[in-house]
Amino acid sequence: MKTQALRRGLQVLTLLLVINAGLGYALGWMTFGVERFCPFGGIETLWAVATRQSFTCATGPFNLSLMLALIALTLIARKAFCSWVCPVGTISEWLGMAGRKIRRWRGSRGGKHLGFLSPTSRRDAPWRWLRLPILVLILLFTIGTGELIFRPYDPYYVLFSAHGHDVQAWSYILIGALLLAGIVLPMLWCRYLCPLGGVLWPFSRFAWLRLNRSDSACTNCGKCDAACPHGIPVSTTDSIDSGECTLCMECTNACNSHGALQLSAPGRNRSPIPAWSVIAFVILASVAGYLSAGAFSFSSYEQSYTKELPPAGRISSATFYVDGVKCVDTAEQAARQLTEIDGVLSLVAYASENRLDIQFDSRLMQTAALAEALEAPVWDPVGGEFLFGLFHVRKIQSENDR
Repeated sequence: MKTQALRRGLQVLTLLLVINAGLGYALGWMTFGVERFCPFGGIETLWAVATRQSFTCATGPFNLSLMLALIALTLIARKAFCSWVCPVGTISEWLGMAGRKIRRWRGSRGGKHLGFLSPTSRRDAPWRWLRLPILVLILLFTIGTGELIFRPYDPYYVLFSAHGHDVQAWSYILIGALLLAGIVLPMLWCRYLCPLGGVLWPFSRFAWLRLNRSDSACTNCGKCDAACPHGIPVSTTDSIDSGECTLCMECTNACNSHGALQLSAPGRNRSPIPAWSVIAFVILASVAGYLSAGAFSFSSYEQSYTKELPPAGRISSATFYVDGVKCVDTAEQAARQLTEIDGVLSLVAYASENRLDIQFDSRLMQTAALAEALEAPVWDPVGGEFLFGLFHVRKIQSENDR
């Protein structure tokens, strides 16, 4: 019971953090949004990092470092991220619980069972492979376009970005339909559609931690099977090594027989490991992923404005934090704002941080003039008009401030 309290607490805390990030970025009190914390962004940008040493669209170092930390966590604690941290997994789980309560209520009054595809049925297993072609399609289109094409279909981004970039009206209808369907088909998104789940699936299969069942202590009551949100037949195996296991510990919470189900590492001794240790691995992986982001400091876009540099004593640099610089395209547009400005030497953009590092000739240019040029109206050739307020310089940090 204490383990479930810890898990629920971490789920609620994560939900509050991503809601704060989404609203904070939309309303201007935070400099980054929910995309920064999405490990799937690390999967989407992996090809660009490997081939060009740059990031795709709005992805950045945090996406990559969190993705690597998540894979390490999965090799240790299976898909614990899905049941302990992922806000979409949390909502899916809560809706599944609501569906079970509805079915029990209707059953007591002669109502029909709402579900027609049980996680334990034979019809369920083939549908789980659907995650893999979805993953491949997303990656192919992302690589081909250089854009995060999954945004308007992504429950995480649609729900928590506060109407972020590319989210359409139909996005809310689609995600709302998926969530409502999750009441009828528990964990619908997680079981059949989640591309990140498809990535973690093989790593989880060979993870270090696993639940072991003691045949001598087990009473074969079947409560563990009924409690598992992913339909793993816990009561019929000695060691739960399924790639679907999220170590949510719902089965151990439902079990009334002491010692029948225990978390342990593989080996002859199978020494029990406290169930609460899962949260320690989750927190450790999160901190490691956050702190290691600096190791992946690749730029999103670079522009050089001159072939001949002035004397070293005249070269200055400053960092501009610019609202509106949020992807490769907007970084390129910001760079074009400075094309006709005398004294600008180079620009390096880090879109995920809304950051432009600009070098300039201090005799010809000052930071105030650069900020004014960045905030100038932008001509839209498609609409045939000027766009005002596309960029806003929020903060300037000169080399003397560092």
